[in-house]
Amino acid sequence: MAYLKTCSLSVLILIAFLVETDAVRCCLRYRRRPLDCRYLKGFDIQKMTGSCDLAAIIFHTKNGKLVCADPEQHWTQDRVECLRYENVSYQSLT
Repeated sequence: MAYLKTCSLSVLILIAFLVETDAVRCCLRYRRRPLDCRYLKGFDIQKMTGSCDLAAIIFHTKNGKLVCADPEQHWTQDRVECLRYENVSYQSLT
């Protein structure tokens, strides 16, 4: 009986850890080279928080990749404007 309780508790802790780990997905560095707007389909805004210490724009490419960009870079701002012009929705991540 104690073995079953221990296994159940271990599984619950593992599930909680995996859910929390997935929720805290942050950019750790920026892409240096600009992306062409025609390859992008959307973006998220990552703000600096306790779990993410880097402000970033996370671009979503049409082939499913996520690309982190410095929001202060001119090319990043141009791509955001390009996507907004195309009425792409975005999400602010906290």
